[in-house]
Amino acid sequence: MAPINSINGPYNFKHLPALAKIIADGKVEEFATEQLRLSRQFNVPLLKFLSQYSDIELIALSIASIEELLTYLANNDAANQIDHSLQKWISNQMEIVNKYDIVAEDVTLLNHVRGRVLKKFALKFFASTTSLYDLLDEIDDFILASTTAATNMLIKIFQQKIKEEEDFRSKLANAIPGFIYVFDLQEENILYANNKLEEILGYSSDKLLEVNNNFYKLITDEEHWRSLQKRRSEYASGNGSVKSHEVKFRDIKGNYKLLCLYETILKYDDTGRVKEIIGLAFDITHQKEISQALELREAQLLEAQSIAHIGSFDWDITGEKSTTNTPEIYKIFELEESGKFEKFMQHVHSDDIQKVEEALSKSFKTGVYECEYRYIKKGQEKMIWSRGVVTIVDSVPVRMIGTVQDVTAIKQIETQLTQKTLELENSNQNLQQFASVASHDLKEPLRKISFYSSKILLAERSQLSDTSSNSLNKIVESVGRMQRMIDDILEFSSIENNQKKEWISLELLLSDVKDFLSLSITNKKAEIISDGLPSAYVIAPLIRQMFQNLVGNALKFSKEDEPPVITITHAYVDTPTQAGINRQLEVCIADNGIGFDSEDSDKIFGLFHRLHGKSQFDGSGLGLSICKKIAEKHSGTITAQSSLNKGSTFIVRLS
Repeated sequence: MAPINSINGPYNFKHLPALAKIIADGKVEEFATEQLRLSRQFNVPLLKFLSQYSDIELIALSIASIEELLTYLANNDAANQIDHSLQKWISNQMEIVNKYDIVAEDVTLLNHVRGRVLKKFALKFFASTTSLYDLLDEIDDFILASTTAATNMLIKIFQQKIKEEEDFRSKLANAIPGFIYVFDLQEENILYANNKLEEILGYSSDKLLEVNNNFYKLITDEEHWRSLQKRRSEYASGNGSVKSHEVKFRDIKGNYKLLCLYETILKYDDTGRVKEIIGLAFDITHQKEISQALELREAQLLEAQSIAHIGSFDWDITGEKSTTNTPEIYKIFELEESGKFEKFMQHVHSDDIQKVEEALSKSFKTGVYECEYRYIKKGQEKMIWSRGVVTIVDSVPVRMIGTVQDVTAIKQIETQLTQKTLELENSNQNLQQFASVASHDLKEPLRKISFYSSKILLAERSQLSDTSSNSLNKIVESVGRMQRMIDDILEFSSIENNQKKEWISLELLLSDVKDFLSLSITNKKAEIISDGLPSAYVIAPLIRQMFQNLVGNALKFSKEDEPPVITITHAYVDTPTQAGINRQLEVCIADNGIGFDSEDSDKIFGLFHRLHGKSQFDGSGLGLSICKKIAEKHSGTITAQSSLNKGSTFIVRLS
């Protein structure tokens, strides 16, 4: 604060301190009363902020500040009094009023009132005309200094307030997640813009000012620009409502972004035409992409529901909101969309109404609704399956969301499949009976052929020619192969009938096989090594048969000059499936036999497939086919790895 003597010369008062002492000595309340009277007479604006106080209260409130003023003046320290009062004002430490409540009229009128009161007391207590004139001049000087300093302070406060408001508006504009602008419609240029344009499109404010007039036209999609200008022409009607537009703008990288503009009229020119508009733009590219994706997903969902004849619903059980359904619901129930969904109960088959009501009643307690019922509309019967989840609040059901499916066609197919399954089971039983009878009938003549052929060879050997002997031997061998083939076919066809699973030691089953093949093992000096197979939940006779076939093959297809070594190991492997991870038991049977070409790895499991001639190795060609069917019966697989003269490995996986 500038010192008081810097304003229009020195102020070393001669008579004013004496007047201040006289008033301070018992005249303060009288001074305050006169000051309030004159303030009301001149209608000082500041009084409206003190309307809640009575005159007595206002006088009491002003006495402290008057005493402070008089003390400064009595000490001839007017400069510091002015400075002190202004410091209280700028620091907002004044009682009752805010620093922003004081206006120009308060400054001039309050100082004028204070000067009038001081002059009144001067006239009352100073008799000397010369001293009185000098005192009145000093009062005018003091009031002038106070008014000048207060006016300067008021200007500074206004300037500070304007700056704070500008800073606030600027920070607010830049804090908003959108581009704020003022656009001159007549000149087609930007008058104001916050700094968000660079964040959205990559263009800096400098670039905007550099191009200006043509900037927005240059970066706007041409079709969108024409549409935007056409809609902006509607402002000429003088409608000041906020209008929104979706417009494509090209960013600094050349990619188009979709912005939503919210605009309204800001200023008119002298002729009443719209001059300026103010707008706020948001980047809605991502939201639009999500919206379009959701619309596509919804369309796909509705299409999928239509294909599967499934509809979904959201039922407000309280009745406060309407039920919402997908279009397929109305197709299934053949109802108008304007009609009430609850009317479907009128068409539920009379024998199923109680079932539906009981299912609903149960769902209101458990939270789960499921029911299958018949529905009749226009004389046609449908089979409907419904399922829903109920929201229960404080034991009261309030909402159910669920699905409805027309399963008429599915039920018809199920009925047909059930009928076909029964027919197939009957057919299988008939075939099994036929196979059993046929095998018995086939084996009987074969036994006789074998018996009489062997008898002739035994009784007439010396009289038969070599050709006849060889022919009879071939007959006996062929009959034997035929009998084994019939047995294998019966065994293959009977696999499906054996269903009983049990926990059993695979090592025990392998031991049974070794006992059964003990003669062949001994004759070939074979060595069978096992790592101790675990127990498994399997159909024991089938697994025993599979081990027998695989170990038997390893013995059969061994090398003539090398004793067979058969190694049997196991491990657990995790196989990924659509349902998750499936843990399987893997059993490997490896040998050092003659092997086979790796190209035949898949062929060997086919029916009647043989890699070697009948004269070289005996067999029906069904052994590995039986093994494959047994593995599949256990939801598993069997594969083979081999190469010529390097042995074979059969890998069995059981679930």
